[in-house]
Amino acid sequence: MMKILAIICNAVLVGFTCLVLVTDGPPQGAGYIVLTLLTLLVPIFTSVVLLRFSKSATMKIVVGIFNIVLLGFTCWALVDQYPHPNEEGFIPYVVLVMLTPILSLVALFSTGRAATKLNP
Repeated sequence: MMKILAIICNAVLVGFTCLVLVTDGPPQGAGYIVLTLLTLLVPIFTSVVLLRFSKSATMKIVVGIFNIVLLGFTCWALVDQYPHPNEEGFIPYVVLVMLTPILSLVALFSTGRAATKLNP
C-alpha cells in the first residue's frame, strides 16, 4: 500500500513540476536548475526502483540518497525564497515536494512485515 501511494505521489510531483515549468518558465540560477532537474528525475527514478528493483538493496540506497538530496535542496529553496511568493498553488506544491521524498523513503525501506502478518 505504501509503495503504491509513493508511486502516485511521485507521478503527481512530476506532473505538477512540468505544469510549473510551463506556466512560470525555466528556472533562473544554477541552484534552481539543479532543484528542477532533481524534482523531475528523482521521482521517476524512485518509481522505477519501487516497481522493478524492489529487492535490490544497492538501488534502494542510491535512490534513498537522491531523495534526501532532493529534500535538502527543497529546504534550501524555501529558505532562499523567503518571503514566499503569494501564488495560489504555492503551499500545496511545497507540501507535495516535501512529502514525496519522505514517503518514498518510507516505501523504499519498509520491510513489508505488516502485509505478511495480515496475510499468513
